[in-house]
Amino acid sequence: MSNRTPTSILSSFQETAKFNFVWRINLVFTIVGFVMMIFTYLIQDRFFKYYVLVFVLTIGSLFFLKYLKTYKLVAKILYLVVSTVLGAAIFSVPESLHLQESLWMVVLILAAFFTLGNVWGCFYLLVNTIFYGIYYNYQFAGTAHISLTIRPDALFLLSIEFAVSMFLIGYVMFQYGLINKYAFKHASKAYENLNSEKQIVELQNREKTVLLQEIHHRVKNNMQVIVSLLRMQSREIISKEGKESFEDAITRIMTMSLIHQKMYEKESLIDLDVKDYLSTLINNLVKSNAVNKDISFTVNSSLKCVSAKNMVPLGLIINELVSNSIKHAFESIGRIELTLTPLEGTSFSLSYFDDGTWKENDKQTFGTQLIEVFTDQLDGTYEREIIDSGTYFHFTLIDDVGGENKL
Repeated sequence: MSNRTPTSILSSFQETAKFNFVWRINLVFTIVGFVMMIFTYLIQDRFFKYYVLVFVLTIGSLFFLKYLKTYKLVAKILYLVVSTVLGAAIFSVPESLHLQESLWMVVLILAAFFTLGNVWGCFYLLVNTIFYGIYYNYQFAGTAHISLTIRPDALFLLSIEFAVSMFLIGYVMFQYGLINKYAFKHASKAYENLNSEKQIVELQNREKTVLLQEIHHRVKNNMQVIVSLLRMQSREIISKEGKESFEDAITRIMTMSLIHQKMYEKESLIDLDVKDYLSTLINNLVKSNAVNKDISFTVNSSLKCVSAKNMVPLGLIINELVSNSIKHAFESIGRIELTLTPLEGTSFSLSYFDDGTWKENDKQTFGTQLIEVFTDQLDGTYEREIIDSGTYFHFTLIDDVGGENKL
């Protein structure tokens, strides 16, 4: 099976068609030039020398086409010389209407458009327009009043030129239509192939999505099993500090489990919705850890999503902040505000605020150590600011997996 694309096949077909066209039109010019050369010689016509030039030129073109296997250079030289010969015939042969030259010019212009492109086609169109513009404005006036006596052999010659030139005009248009038809055929085939490949890719993507969702579902279930085991184990612990440590561990595991739950629920597994995940996380933390407290929260995010890999440390940072606020900042009532804002490139800012009064601890707690560790994982920095109305945590973090942040 060929590995060539429809575009390369079409391009190859166009080049072959253009080469064949230049070869065939040269061949026709050679045959016609030879016949006209003999005929004009026999009738002693004034155009004999021009047919000799055309015949020699086309013979040389056929030779170069055969051995060089390239049509562009040959076509450029051929069209240029033919234009020169036609111009010379118009201006150097008096007492003639020069109608046949105009048809040869039409053939040449169409051939240039077809084989060399729009630039060369426009060039020859301009050149031949200038020829006839000069001829009709400065030379035709002396010819228009003469009485022409057209011999039968000259009339026959003129009819042959008209017939051949009209044939070549039709041949150029036929070749152009053939390429368009071929292009349309391959474009339709390419569309069908792309549509078929698209359906295969979509099916594969659906299968992979279902598989990954199942993996996330199993991971979430395994974490739930771990949480259940930890809770059963915590029942045997007598000390309050030990129970609190177990609860903190359970909370952190549930924070990671929530990510897998959200991934399982999503149709697309590329990125997670930040606001949805963090709102659910804070709501779960408040419900489970602030049973006798009235705590409200707000999540504001112009950052649409974060990669699943970086959502884990981000979620654990929020988990430690909210847990610490519930434990150490709020007595009975409180308010939490969380704001995420995209910065340049892949960076984003996280601002956490609570309006509670923290119980100062000179020693660095395990929770603050975790915040530092998870911040480092996100290649970020943070600072804490205490004001009269509450406490701020300002973070600058990097989501280096998900590409530039999306608004």
